[in-house]
Amino acid sequence: MPFETPFATPVFTFENLTAVPHEHPAPGVPLAAPTTIIRTDQSWAVQVSWENTGLATGMIDGKWHLHVFAESMGQGVEKTLTDPNDHIFPLQPGPAPTYSRHFHVPAGSLPAGPTGVTLYKIVTSLTYIDAAGNRGPIAAYVEGPIIQIYDTN
Repeated sequence: MPFETPFATPVFTFENLTAVPHEHPAPGVPLAAPTTIIRTDQSWAVQVSWENTGLATGMIDGKWHLHVFAESMGQGVEKTLTDPNDHIFPLQPGPAPTYSRHFHVPAGSLPAGPTGVTLYKIVTSLTYIDAAGNRGPIAAYVEGPIIQIYDTN
């Protein structure tokens, strides 16, 4: 999990950044277990979690912007996935805040392609927006997993 910051590593770091996809179940059904094989007509999500640690953590003000990207394997299709909630949210005060966000992906967001099956590598990115609304020099990303999108037709 690469991250960049203008601070020395002990002053501010990202820890345990994870991105785990899962299908959304039908109404009234418990949340599905993590999965990497998803139908095109199924809504799904990426559960993203991370921590920030270091001396500067409680002194930084602003917001996080969560992005999820999908790159098809072998077909050259790249897609920026969007969540209806946009996933811009405030930093939490405290010495070591823990974050967890549910990034919703509507059904049909990724095509299965002409063969009915396409593999996509998921890359999740966090960027910092300072208190004045400018993108700042703190960022992190995590690659993977690879998911398979398939069409039932």
